[in-house]
Amino acid sequence: MIRDLRENPGASQESTADVLVIGAGIAGLLAATRLARAGGRVVVVESGGLKQSEETHPLNEVVQLGDTYSGALQGRFRCLGGTSSVWGGAMLPFLPVDLAFPHTAGWDVRWPIALTDLTCYQEEVERLFRLSDGPYDFPGMLPDLFLGRLAKWPAFQRRNVATLLTDDIHSEKGPEIWLHATATRFIFDLSGRLVSVTMRSVNGGTLTVLAQETLIAAGAIESTRLLLLADRQHGDRIFAPDRMLGRYFFDHLSTTTARLVNVRRRELNAVVGYRFEGSGMRNLRFEASETLRLKRKLPAGFVHISGSTDAPTVFDALRTVYRKLQKGERPGIGDATALAVGLPWLLRATWWRFVKKRLLFPQGAHLDVHVVVEQEPRAENRISLSPQRVDIHGCPLATIDWRVHDNDAANVVAITEAFSGEWDRGAMAGLARLERDTPTNVKRALAKGGDIYHPGGTVRMALSAADGVVDGHLRTFRVPNISVVSTAVFPTGGGANPTMMLMMAALRAADRLVQHLKERRYTADAR
Repeated sequence: MIRDLRENPGASQESTADVLVIGAGIAGLLAATRLARAGGRVVVVESGGLKQSEETHPLNEVVQLGDTYSGALQGRFRCLGGTSSVWGGAMLPFLPVDLAFPHTAGWDVRWPIALTDLTCYQEEVERLFRLSDGPYDFPGMLPDLFLGRLAKWPAFQRRNVATLLTDDIHSEKGPEIWLHATATRFIFDLSGRLVSVTMRSVNGGTLTVLAQETLIAAGAIESTRLLLLADRQHGDRIFAPDRMLGRYFFDHLSTTTARLVNVRRRELNAVVGYRFEGSGMRNLRFEASETLRLKRKLPAGFVHISGSTDAPTVFDALRTVYRKLQKGERPGIGDATALAVGLPWLLRATWWRFVKKRLLFPQGAHLDVHVVVEQEPRAENRISLSPQRVDIHGCPLATIDWRVHDNDAANVVAITEAFSGEWDRGAMAGLARLERDTPTNVKRALAKGGDIYHPGGTVRMALSAADGVVDGHLRTFRVPNISVVSTAVFPTGGGANPTMMLMMAALRAADRLVQHLKERRYTADAR
């Protein structure tokens, strides 16, 4: 059942739940529907509506310090389905080395769980999105220091989690979902447990939910801000003394570091072009191997070949059409006109799609070497609350103090150099020559924050409150009935897009809550 808090302006309402889920994005909906299927009464609150029409939601406003973090305003969607309503869809599990201790780059950070604690849910995620059955590893592409890996992309119509879970969402036994309901007030009892959360709409309506458990799944930045807000409302006595909440903010750093010249385009397109498998796609990337990382004390990272154009092309028009369909919107006349103009390319691309089973490079595109590297988690990179500026509900804005350090840029350059050497020594050398950009240009580009937006670290999981905010089951150390499912709990960024790992973490957290609620009911019945 879906309800809208704006329907009763100024009215105050109250609800009870076994579990309150804050956020109706990827993690929130996966956890909420799983909990509801297990018989729990679940209330989900979402600060956005059914869709987000504007590129930047007003509630995503932040205060920026240091380098400009572009992901604060871009890539964050508040609506049913959250970022899955617009995301590209690349899914790839981390490698065991991504969670290994000690970290290959020598960082003082530790995951309190094993990779298998999450990947035991991998087949379930693959079934939900109808991903192809092929393996993720693609050996033999480069000689030694990079692993060929194929990410899986679901079909556009299966990328929005809200669409995939529509039967659960609209079921009588499904979760009760409130839209335009922003969490603004947290109340704790004397024992330190969270008792209730009050949500507010822009027209003054309020909803107070009393829940046994609360799961915060509002994205990395917003989940952190909400915990900081709860702490601030209670004198900074809950999380602040540990000096961990909000610190160690990081993202994947991404930029173009080289350009391909003297390209044999057809042959290269057949090797590195997006591959069509079933109803979805796959793309080849070259991930830094454990050998390379240990040898040069490097973090995780990967390289892929991407196309860039100097002006919009029919490829961009085609992608716009698919993105609209993903969001549940209907393409317009302008979209059809843009496609018609590029008909010759479309005909060639159709041939490549069905004969070569590859996505044709955009017409006239420059082919670039794009590097993505996990950023070092540093305590000074952090999210805090603004002391002056507030949102439309009177709550403090998030302040992001984030910088790209010289060693981050050095890691990107080092992976580029290693990749260039492997390319020149392998069979790929015959397809194109790499011209590397200067380290100065790479550092300058990284300071803009990249363009993939995988924030994490600010609610990191750890073995104890001295080193993190949540435990291996994603429960906060200081408030046992608050759990957090967001990439903010990841201690490091790993070598792949984190969304698949987030989905598996959401399912694991939901199963833990299901078991906890069963134990509570059993104890109550025994009395």
